[in-house]
Formats: sequence, structure tokens, C-alpha cells
Amino acid sequence: MKTGAFGRFMSAIVVAIACLGSAAAQAQTAIGFGPFSINCTGVGQVCTPPFSTSVATTGLLQLSYTASPGHCSDVRVRFFVDGVERGVTAFLTAGQSSGAFDVGPVTPGTHTISLQGEGRVSGCNAGTLANWGGTAQAIVGQDIAAAAAVPAPGILATALFFLLGAFAFRRWR
Repeated sequence: MKTGAFGRFMSAIVVAIACLGSAAAQAQTAIGFGPFSINCTGVGQVCTPPFSTSVATTGLLQLSYTASPGHCSDVRVRFFVDGVERGVTAFLTAGQSSGAFDVGPVTPGTHTISLQGEGRVSGCNAGTLANWGGTAQAIVGQDIAAAAAVPAPGILATALFFLLGAFAFRRWR
């Protein structure tokens, strides 16, 4: 009977940990942008205007970019959050993806993100980037690492310590 109670106790702990983990994972949302296309108004390799949009988050902000499959030259993208550069991709060929860039944490609220294309001489680019585009993705929400650090692991460890102690004391009685 004692082994059965202990088994049920451990099952309850596993379920509680799984629920905590799934709640934290649900705190993140992926938002897709595009496909978009930007016609550059200046000369040179840095394109103006940038692609800009707004996102709301509670702290976590990750950005990624996938070059348009129609690109005829290489392009890299600079990521800006509220006007401050937070990352830059490698030069990407047509259809290539950058992978996620962690550009947070940011304060909770709405933020302006901008992607600015930069070309290099390759393919149809003879010295001026005429246009660029593709798709982008933002992952927003709660920063799981920060949320896990305060104070849930301590509470869970303390609860486990006292519950295991109670089972040990019960066996010695």
C-alpha cells in the first residue's frame, strides 16, 4: 500500500512538472510577415526604406528572415528593434533562411521591428541593390528562461523536499 501511495505521489509530481512546462511553451507565439518586396530608393548596397512592422510581446523577441526565391543576388538583413540594430544575417542566396536571432529581451509592450536589406556584387547586382524581399518571422511572448528562473524551481524543490520527508517520517513511525 505504501508503494502504491508513493507511486501515485510521483505520478502527480510528473504531471505537475509537465503542466508547468506546457504552460510555459504556450506562452510563445510565432508571427509571420510577408512575403514582402522592397524597392530601394537610393544608390549603393544598403536599401532604403527598410521593411517595418510592429509586434507586441511580454519580453521574448526572436527574429528570422528567409530570402525571396526570386532574388538574383545575395542579400543580408539587419534587424532593428525600436530603431536600434540588434543583429545581422550572413549574406543569403535566393530562398536561404537566416535562422532565429534572439534580439530580446525587450520590455513588455509593442515594439517596432525593421529589416534593412544590404546587397553585394553578385548575380544581377553590379554595385547597387535595386530591390529585395522575402518573409520574416517573429517569435514573441514570455521569456521561458527568465520565467523559469524566478521562483518556480525553488518552490517545486522545496515542496518535493517536504513531501519526500513526510513519506520518510511516515515509514519510521
